Amino acid sequence: MQIRKTVLAAALAAISPLAFIAPASAQMMPLNDPVVGHPDPESLFTSRDPVLHRNKQAALHIMRELLQCNQWHRAGEWLTDRYIQHNPLAASGLEGVVNYFVNVARVQPTPTCDRLVTPIVSVQAEGDYVTVVIRRELPIPGDPNGGTYTTTWFDSWRFVDGKADQHWDPATLPNYTPPAVAADNLLREAQDRAAIERLMWNYVRAIDTWNADAYAAVFTEDGSFGNTRGRDALRQMVSGMAANRNAQSPTLHHVMSNQTIEFINPNRAVVRYYWQTVTRGVPAGPRPEMLAQGWGEDIVIKQNGRWLIQSRNVAPD
Repeated sequence: MQIRKTVLAAALAAISPLAFIAPASAQMMPLNDPVVGHPDPESLFTSRDPVLHRNKQAALHIMRELLQCNQWHRAGEWLTDRYIQHNPLAASGLEGVVNYFVNVARVQPTPTCDRLVTPIVSVQAEGDYVTVVIRRELPIPGDPNGGTYTTTWFDSWRFVDGKADQHWDPATLPNYTPPAVAADNLLREAQDRAAIERLMWNYVRAIDTWNADAYAAVFTEDGSFGNTRGRDALRQMVSGMAANRNAQSPTLHHVMSNQTIEFINPNRAVVRYYWQTVTRGVPAGPRPEMLAQGWGEDIVIKQNGRWLIQSRNVAPD
């Protein structure tokens, strides 16, 4: 009876109390209502005010002849020579913006361009400024079905004597990691993976040898196993289980397999695995006996250069 109680206590220590954490975030899907363009976009580029009308009409030509039909040889008709550019991908000046579209983006001009088909949502004009809001359709990241969603883009210009003299839009630089930095990141991650694997080995050896101090040492100061939180409480948990063992208590082995390590950031990772608690019995039997099994999902963090368990969460099958 004492052996059965000891085995049961050890098995429960491996699988409870249970504390689940949310699984990795699922693929994000758009929640917004669709963005819809105006049925007659060119009608938005008019105004009863003659100055606003002139600026809106210049914006219409920029949208239609330049951005839609790529007739950049005509850019000087609607852009000033100094054209101040705030898009980080293009230089300021008429020559700079033309060079970007013609030689960098390598757009090809459309010979005829008699109407605007770009989906325009709205056009606002005030003082020297005109802002055009545009519907954009983009692929849903990671969607295996190739789904798309709609969002908005804007172009805003300040006009001087009927020509655009300054431009803003929400463009950003593309993500780029220099090769040397990428290599350093790969090396660091490989070193961190090895350190986390050693951490998990130290964990199972500590519990298999009932070493309460070593067990507590693999956790952060506020680390937890289920509802048992803090190194002192974790140390007492293992010490209490060890005190209940005797010569008739079987040797236990905690086995972790199919382990994966997912880095959330350089100092935080999720360790997922299957686990088994096995014994050879007392006396040792001819083959191992599995007492319990399940899966686990632990949070580990790096503190002062050392990886430690912040929370250990296991569930039985």
